[in-house]
Amino acid sequence: MKPPAAEPANQNLKNQAALSSIYMAVATIGVRLVSMLGMVFLARLLDPRDFGVVALAMLVFSTARLFTDLGMTSSVIYSRLGSDQVAFPAFVICMFTSLSFFTLVNVQPLLFANFLGNSTITPILHGLSLLIVLDGLSLVPEALLKKELKFGQISKAMLISNAVDSVVAVFLALFGFGLWSLVYGKLAGAFTQLVVIWFTCPGWDWLTPRPWNWSVARDLLQYGLKSTGGGFMNFFNSNWDDWLVGRVLGSTALGFYDKAYGLTRGILGGINTTVISAVLFPSLRKIQDDPERLSRAYIKGIAVSALIMAPLAMGTFAIAQELVPTLLGEKWIPMIPTLQIFTLMALVRPMASTTSPLFRAVGRPEFDLRVGLVVTVTMVPLVFLWLPYGIEGVALAVTVSYICGFIYNIYQIHQLLPGTAHKVVPAILPAVVAGTAMIFGVFSAKQPLRHMMLGQPDFVFVSGLVMLGGIIYIGVAFLIRRALIMELLHLFAAVTVPRLSTKRASS
Repeated sequence: MKPPAAEPANQNLKNQAALSSIYMAVATIGVRLVSMLGMVFLARLLDPRDFGVVALAMLVFSTARLFTDLGMTSSVIYSRLGSDQVAFPAFVICMFTSLSFFTLVNVQPLLFANFLGNSTITPILHGLSLLIVLDGLSLVPEALLKKELKFGQISKAMLISNAVDSVVAVFLALFGFGLWSLVYGKLAGAFTQLVVIWFTCPGWDWLTPRPWNWSVARDLLQYGLKSTGGGFMNFFNSNWDDWLVGRVLGSTALGFYDKAYGLTRGILGGINTTVISAVLFPSLRKIQDDPERLSRAYIKGIAVSALIMAPLAMGTFAIAQELVPTLLGEKWIPMIPTLQIFTLMALVRPMASTTSPLFRAVGRPEFDLRVGLVVTVTMVPLVFLWLPYGIEGVALAVTVSYICGFIYNIYQIHQLLPGTAHKVVPAILPAVVAGTAMIFGVFSAKQPLRHMMLGQPDFVFVSGLVMLGGIIYIGVAFLIRRALIMELLHLFAAVTVPRLSTKRASS
């Protein structure tokens, strides 16, 4: 039986995590709407090849992020030491690695360009290299905010920086800057995020010089490098297919592939990753010594993840044929089959990612490395086997690989928390059932709805399909997942209504 003092503490953590998720949900929805709006304009102003070339160059900076971080973000969050003890050494490590990588890119840009198979991206590498330094400067203060569950500040930074990125890119594209509009937009967004993060993270502990403590630095690196192992596998699995598509199939094919991947993982999956996973790790860290609570929190996390992702992923699959030409224009129609394949990955991968916060919270980041190896061993032969079928074959290989990784993660959960694995399928099945009903409903209604809306603009027809799908999903989900939905609604009310009342009283 729990001691009486434990209940208020448990409820406080639950409310704090819920409030953090609400902050992240509001910001993420705002960010995704801004990103989607910017993407619609840019997709009509620029060619698929422009997106492909910049996506190829961004592989270098995705790599840089992995090595400049060295797991410091996870180390700062996981450490039981105070911010005044870990922030400065973590910041020094991040800046050393980021400046080293920045120098390497600027001294040997052709090395990276030739590896990517496109020597024309050298000027773009020079231009984007500032991203490495800007990113290194923001890693530690952002980790400090996450550690204290101050996701309101992170939400603000995300929303403002993405808005700046989109506005700058669209503005420059209108004036004929071509692919450079994407480059300058990314730089403007990264600089904006850095400024907002620095001025919202209190204390500035990462900038306060302190006597160097080798023991603290060693502990940070020891945990961080373990996280980096899993992070490296995740990075490889997430990016090597882009490299292969760009090198073998060309920049235009990569433009289609990257846009389909970005719509599913970047926009759809990002909602789950930001709202659930980013909040879950700091929350689980606070209960890492209580296996029973960890098990309950994980199962609830994956159930909520499924509830969020099923309508987004399965709904996108259902209306992809109408959505792509309406939003992006007819020149993007070749990416529709790839987008539909990736919607399955958008459903599975975010649910699999909820295990990563659990592994890190209990000090077992090497479990991430294991699942990464499983995904890699599955993905590499499948990609080469199906590469002759174009970007659709690569997309199918990647999706199958992540399904295998998800299955292996369930096995690892069984090792870590016995008795938890068998609860995973019952946790996600109701959302999948509701999503399947939505797909059948939308497909059945397409022709009748098209006749009813004859003469109406295409976006009205697409909006009608979205509304119909939403009604079907919410109705079915409420019938079979009523308890969880009501709990989430009550939790939302519990953490927001008192805050609104307090604000009104203070004003």
